[in-house]
Amino acid sequence: MRRVAVLNSYNLPRVARGRQTLRVRAFVDALAEAGLAEGRDYELVLVDHEEPQETQAAARRLAAEGVDLFHAIGTPNTVAAAQATSDIPIVYYGAHPEGIADAVCAAPNLTGRIFALPFTSGYKKFRFLGSFLPHVRRVWTPFYEATVFVRPEMRRLHRDARNGSGQPRWLSGETAKVGFRTLAGLGYVIGVEYLELVFASPEELRRALAEVDPEDGVLMPYNESFHCPGAVEAIFEESRSRGLPVIWNNNAQVAVEGVLSGIGADWELLGRQSGEAAAAILGGTPPAALPRTLHQEQVAWINLDAASRLGLDLDDESLAYFDRRVVDGSQEMCM
Repeated sequence: MRRVAVLNSYNLPRVARGRQTLRVRAFVDALAEAGLAEGRDYELVLVDHEEPQETQAAARRLAAEGVDLFHAIGTPNTVAAAQATSDIPIVYYGAHPEGIADAVCAAPNLTGRIFALPFTSGYKKFRFLGSFLPHVRRVWTPFYEATVFVRPEMRRLHRDARNGSGQPRWLSGETAKVGFRTLAGLGYVIGVEYLELVFASPEELRRALAEVDPEDGVLMPYNESFHCPGAVEAIFEESRSRGLPVIWNNNAQVAVEGVLSGIGADWELLGRQSGEAAAAILGGTPPAALPRTLHQEQVAWINLDAASRLGLDLDDESLAYFDRRVVDGSQEMCM
């Protein structure tokens, strides 16, 4: 029986995981619609880790044991699969900000969907921040250093910038060199300051978050925070305890955890599209015959209770931007 390995991540602490997520279910459903039944035509092997090292080890083990296809969710998991094999087909979806890992994911045994991060794909999208949160003058973005999204030179830059006590410092795109110049540029265009931090542990992140001023700032995390155990929880707790506005870049479902909003790609649709590509490959189509394509669909959720706690008076135009309005404690299915 053929084996299909799914490398999954980005599970919310209190919501569905792994096979229960819409993205994995959509992948399996698409295989079924193509005539491939789990348990009859293939065995699904689920790898459900957040820590990059664990995913890398699992990918190497599965490649050595022999699987017929990898489905990798997110660029870090895709890199783990690509480093484990140059022969086994890989179907993925992920972002490549400033070209990160794009060359790796262009290998002949890979295909999939490249998504433009909806909120920060260009200034015309990013300027929504001005109408949504007109008081914001600073955008604070932390990155976990042990992921592919923190390049070696970016890691060195931020390590050199640590203070006398060895703690990470926020670097401003206006006054210092930062790793993501495109984000600093977006901030400049719409008239806000971009601040960037690279952290190595949840403790470092908690100390850094204490410097974010909710009066004129918004925290804009990315999904690599999930790869640091405890980091996501730290962000959620800081948001609730200090009334810190959070707009999560490329993860809509975080709104169910009480943060203000999440804006991202449509992971359920991506799961279905990945299943369709996987079915074609298992049917004999080589990955190189299925070129990577751009995914531009957007899913945006807002937590109305969080908006109320923050004292936001949102107009109809701002509310219309969001596909789903949720309240604290709602157990929405995890995308």
